[in-house]
Amino acid sequence: MRKNWKYDSLILLQRMVTMLLFMVTLFLSACNVREEHKHIADKNVNSLDGLVQPVNQTVFSNVKTITPKQRSISPIIYATGLISYNPKLINNISSRFNGRIEKLYLRFNFQLVEKGQRIMDIYSPDILAEQQNLIYLLDNSNDQSEIIKSSEQKLSLLGLTSDQVSLIVRTKKPINPLPVYSPYSGHIHDIGLGNGIAPTLMSSTMNTNSTEVAKQPEIENLPVSQTSALSIKEGMYVQSGQPVFAVYNISQVWAILNIFQKDAAYLNLGDPVTIVSETSPDGPVKANINYIEPVTGLSNSAIKARVYLTSTQNHTFPIGTLVSAEILSREVNGIWVSRSAVVNQGKMQVVFVKVENHFDATEIHTGIETDSLVQVISGLNGNELIAENAQFMVDSESFIKTIENAK
Repeated sequence: MRKNWKYDSLILLQRMVTMLLFMVTLFLSACNVREEHKHIADKNVNSLDGLVQPVNQTVFSNVKTITPKQRSISPIIYATGLISYNPKLINNISSRFNGRIEKLYLRFNFQLVEKGQRIMDIYSPDILAEQQNLIYLLDNSNDQSEIIKSSEQKLSLLGLTSDQVSLIVRTKKPINPLPVYSPYSGHIHDIGLGNGIAPTLMSSTMNTNSTEVAKQPEIENLPVSQTSALSIKEGMYVQSGQPVFAVYNISQVWAILNIFQKDAAYLNLGDPVTIVSETSPDGPVKANINYIEPVTGLSNSAIKARVYLTSTQNHTFPIGTLVSAEILSREVNGIWVSRSAVVNQGKMQVVFVKVENHFDATEIHTGIETDSLVQVISGLNGNELIAENAQFMVDSESFIKTIENAK
């Protein structure tokens, strides 16, 4: 019994030593693990830096990225406008003599007239008396050609043409009433006697020697009603040299285009333009920029460009028609990114630049825009990786704050 007790004691002591060695081993192992945790690599810590940034500045995502590209492209400038009269083709019809309108052959404004068409008859007592005087001299004067020539010259000074004077001499009958013919073709408008186009507008368009007219806002406000009645009536009196009608020739018209100021710097004379009219079923019309106004419009901040268009059988351009235009500008060199990569915040444009495994919102300044590209003036160097579709990075209920603005 005593031997067995000693043997059991040795076994118990051996187990205790084994347990003690095991505990020492665990302690040393734990010390080694803690020592390893103290030396975590810096890159593992930096990869989590984005987690402490505000959610409206930093986004964790695996979306596709693109690189801004340095290139030269010819951007397309989009513009809208309308068809207006060419003031160089506006002409006045004035009365050649004093008198009363005996007969009016026109019925309404915007009536189409042809060159040589009879538009009204005027009764002039003074000219009628002088015609009768000439006829009397022809019948009763013998070898007094000087007096007859003086009478003929007086009729010419009163407004009769040489053909009319010759007709009186040949037929020995007075012309009464005196006919007035249109020397131009186009749309007719009455002026001077009623509520037609103001004489000041006509004088500004007719008395200029320049190829362009500065009073563009007045030209744009020309009447367009097809039911406007004539203010000139039969029985009204006219004065010699007084403008009575204006004839607008629409064989050549203007397309006045509104160009935004941000695009005006890329616009040049002679740039090709494609114009699409609402009333042109045969397709777009090719033309060129003929004139760029040096000032902005009075009612908006757009620059106005003019394109001369010639009406043909296949393409007609009614006055007041709305048009859209695509202008191919000169080549522009710069950094370009996809339009989908830019978030427009109104006063601020933002792209998302990839930094390690997260994206930072970065403000950029943009220039001209095309269908699919945006020019980056500042904010990117060209070697960054940015999110291809920035809309995927934006929460629908969040506002974007860039790092620069946050500082």
